[in-house]
Amino acid sequence: MVIGSSPNLSGLKYIALILPLLFTVIYFYHHRPAILAEESTRLRLLPHEPNDFWVEFFARLEAVRPHSPPLTFKEKVDALNWVPDFDRARPEIWKPNPKEVSDLSKSHAAFIKTLPDFARHLPYDADTTGIVTTAGKGNFGQVITLLVMTRQSGSKLPIQIVIDSSSVWIDNLCANLVPHYNAACIYLEDIWAHLNPHPPKFDRFQWKFLAMVTSTFQNILFLDADIIIANNPDKIFAPGAEPFQSTGFISWPDFWVPSGSKYFYQIAGSIPVPQLTDRASSESGMIVLDKARHADTLLLASYYNYHGPSHYMAIFSQHGPGEGDKETFLQAAYVLQELAKRPAEHGGYSPPMEWTKLPSAQGQKKGFYDVKNMPKAHGRSANGKWRGMFMKQMDPVEDWRALQQAAKEAKHPAPADTQSPFLFDSSWLSTVGNLTLKQDQKKMMFFHHNGVKPDFSDVVNSKTGLVEMDEKTGKLLRMWGDPKWIVETTGKDLEKVLWLSTMEVWCRLDEDEFDDVCGRMSEIYEAVYVEK
Repeated sequence: MVIGSSPNLSGLKYIALILPLLFTVIYFYHHRPAILAEESTRLRLLPHEPNDFWVEFFARLEAVRPHSPPLTFKEKVDALNWVPDFDRARPEIWKPNPKEVSDLSKSHAAFIKTLPDFARHLPYDADTTGIVTTAGKGNFGQVITLLVMTRQSGSKLPIQIVIDSSSVWIDNLCANLVPHYNAACIYLEDIWAHLNPHPPKFDRFQWKFLAMVTSTFQNILFLDADIIIANNPDKIFAPGAEPFQSTGFISWPDFWVPSGSKYFYQIAGSIPVPQLTDRASSESGMIVLDKARHADTLLLASYYNYHGPSHYMAIFSQHGPGEGDKETFLQAAYVLQELAKRPAEHGGYSPPMEWTKLPSAQGQKKGFYDVKNMPKAHGRSANGKWRGMFMKQMDPVEDWRALQQAAKEAKHPAPADTQSPFLFDSSWLSTVGNLTLKQDQKKMMFFHHNGVKPDFSDVVNSKTGLVEMDEKTGKLLRMWGDPKWIVETTGKDLEKVLWLSTMEVWCRLDEDEFDDVCGRMSEIYEAVYVEK
């Protein structure tokens, strides 16, 4: 409009028409989080933009940071194998003063108080299921093995790899190789790049909870990168399949007796201290979790992990075998189970129930299931020495079947309240110590290759233990020994499949730093697996 001229009526009409629309856009922009949060109360989808969630996530964890100094004590718990009739007392290595217990109790209670609201903000895509792992520069070669062997098992589940550190060759593989396996890399550092304040540096054991929180899948099978799937895991999530249908959370046992401090249960709200005969310590190499039913469980586990290096990891293990994140997930489920039994006026916990409104929740219950079949160690004997290779873990569907059958035969079925749509009390499962379970030992599902890492990028290094020569015959030995048991367990010579399938990948890679890998793998395959 020219200064001094008469108003342009058509322009004013245009402005009059557009102003309401403009105000509407501005209103929805400024009220967007509240509107989305209201929608999330019904379906619990993505209530915030990703950065909004991470800002809230770290702010809530920092707000309850314990004030007491990091725990330090020199003694450690002995590595004792668990058996159902274990009769020694719970170890007491950590001897806290009252001020430490009080400080941690206040921190824990403050976080529990936030959980019902916080759990509504946990992002995921409803009714999605997939495998999640985390890896980086130190172990990305293991991810290649995981991808290949997951598809060899027949699994169709998509895979997400949360990258904890990267390099040029990892970026190349994420762009060019990983998608061929229906998998994707997620770079958390990129997502966090503009957060203020920036998240702290995390230890290796802490990336597991970050990967599970990051994943967009609702139903997660988390696997350490050194897991080899022996039998297709997709049936865990089949409609109506147990124990996932009745619990939404499955953990697997470790070899050891639980070694957590009794003071943890005082810190967690003066809940009952479990008997050491209830269950073995847990391992976290594989975890099944429904982020809808167990949003609060995952977030409480995140609290334990976030403050783990300073406090909780030492409390949960007292420097016993495998100290790290291993106990944080099952303990979170147990704590919420016990707190939920109390009335609100006595410090009880009222878990969020929005998950029951999801269409997929029909017939589902909430609880936790710890696999009863103890892991079996497998190794290779050569030149008078035994070397541990992996631990075999049971198919949870088979384990559940054996438990139900044993309970039925002993006339000790689950209590009636497990028929309700909401099950938190899984305490009846601890009575399994008095039952005789008959799992089909051929139905092993996972080989957790934590002894010798299945990273063939390092095959040229003789110290890795991937290959070994018989000093008497001068011949290279099979990695897993006699293949008969492998065929009986998996229906095929899985070790031979492992070498051939991974070798094909490494021989296709155009990465200069791994030029020797293909040649060395080819030599080994020809010498060990090709019939002469």
